[in-house]
Amino acid sequence: MVKNGTYQAAAQGHNDEITVAVTVDDNKIAKVEVTKHAETPLISAKALAEIPAKIVADQSTAVDAISGATFTSNGILHAARKALTKAGAGTDEFNEKEKITKHQHQVKTDVVVFGTGLAGLDAAITAKENGADVVLLEKAGRFGGNSVVSGGFMYATGSEFNKDKDNDPADLTKFYENFAKSEGGSVDHELVKTIAENSASAVNYYADKYGVKFTAMPLGLSPHPRTHIDFQKGPVAILEPVFNRVKELKIPIFYNQTHEEIKTENGNIVGVTTKGKYDDYEISCKAIVLAVGGFDGSAKTRDKYAPSAKGARSMSSPYNNGDYVDLTKKFNAGLEFKDGVMGIMTANYLDVTVGANTLILLNTPIAVNNLGKRFTKEGQHYSIMYNDAKNSGGARFFWIFDKNQPQYKTASHTDGSIKCDSLSDVAKLIGADEQTLLATIERYNSFAGKKDPDFGRDDIIAVSPEGPYYVIEGYPTTVAGFGGLTINPEAQVLNTDGQPIAGLYAAGEDATGQIFVHTYPSTGTMLTTCTVFGRIAGKNAAEFSKK
Repeated sequence: MVKNGTYQAAAQGHNDEITVAVTVDDNKIAKVEVTKHAETPLISAKALAEIPAKIVADQSTAVDAISGATFTSNGILHAARKALTKAGAGTDEFNEKEKITKHQHQVKTDVVVFGTGLAGLDAAITAKENGADVVLLEKAGRFGGNSVVSGGFMYATGSEFNKDKDNDPADLTKFYENFAKSEGGSVDHELVKTIAENSASAVNYYADKYGVKFTAMPLGLSPHPRTHIDFQKGPVAILEPVFNRVKELKIPIFYNQTHEEIKTENGNIVGVTTKGKYDDYEISCKAIVLAVGGFDGSAKTRDKYAPSAKGARSMSSPYNNGDYVDLTKKFNAGLEFKDGVMGIMTANYLDVTVGANTLILLNTPIAVNNLGKRFTKEGQHYSIMYNDAKNSGGARFFWIFDKNQPQYKTASHTDGSIKCDSLSDVAKLIGADEQTLLATIERYNSFAGKKDPDFGRDDIIAVSPEGPYYVIEGYPTTVAGFGGLTINPEAQVLNTDGQPIAGLYAAGEDATGQIFVHTYPSTGTMLTTCTVFGRIAGKNAAEFSKK
């Protein structure tokens, strides 16, 4: 028998230890409370709220984790188990497997929005504010998709934050088109024009409606101050108030839902069927917005639609599996894939299986591959650096920090960094021929204070001939897949003949095949795209549902 009282214990979550207090009364779990944690906002919110309640309801620490927040869920469960052990609980006490009872539901609404990333949330809010009843469907056990693990950047011209310095939608449109041309491809003029012309209103929308305090600055491949970020809150600045607005409007979200079928009668959309862990739904509706994310969360679909990314890691939600392809087959929906991904380099201490909101700030020390050769212009835009790594012929990639580097001290304290006493030790660590590495560094040092003819840098700081050195491995990692359903500027999904499919709309990552080619052109374009087409899709879906 367990002893009455409150017991505390901690266990590892996703970011750090989670401390839980368990109150036992009359041989029952009376209360479970998370008293300390450092989990990522929004991603962990549902687990932090629901797992303690499930433990009390089921009188068990063997309840199922919240999908999409598994590490946080398990951290709470393990800490609660430790606390109960302190109370005297035996191995088998409070440890029965969760009993899952399935429920069948029939729901009637006007618009169904698939996906609770930024595009889906904005679509749902806009549809509701335009007079439609709306239901949101989510494959994971938490909301947010890839948006909650983004950096929170938006790319825009003419906003209230940069209109005095940059106000030229035509130039932004040209930037996207010229970038695509430089990659040997093309983008849809009308779609990128729509993004450019609505980019300012997208940024202003969050500032005016939700009080987001953006700063505009140049970042990435363009010298214009078009990248917007709330430095204080990051991605939470956008996602948190948007999600709160969904709750304020009382838009229901059905979690853990596998998308089974879009139902039609006489060619018209009449509903959706979904299956879930706890609940199955048959929903009647008149219009649908697909905002289900991309395809790179599944290695199988990513290798099919972006074969150049094969072998890379993924930081995308595992639910980004390209299921919209099968979901829209009956409509002969148009699809466009160009072997494109948003790629970055992540450090080896990041857990990419569940996503993270941290990109490794590698700064500008020398970067080499396992052949001992430089492969990129260090410090340049992450998407180009990713491409350079994948195209270098190397299999592994390393950043070498020495005492001359401004980030040396930071690197020495970075999880996963390895200390080497000499360049000979560095060569052994990375598997390179020592003479090749030394020759690479000698050439690199010769460019200090000059123009780098190999990769175009003009800020090289010579590598110290004396150690110690800290080596951090970087991994090619995808955070989005470019491609998906073809749409028009009204966010209508088009069939293979280029005709709109009545009542079917798409926004966000699942409709980017006409917007990007191989490489991400500018930090913030994806969230801007999600907002622009999410709001357009929501408005048009609401209007269609009233016909």
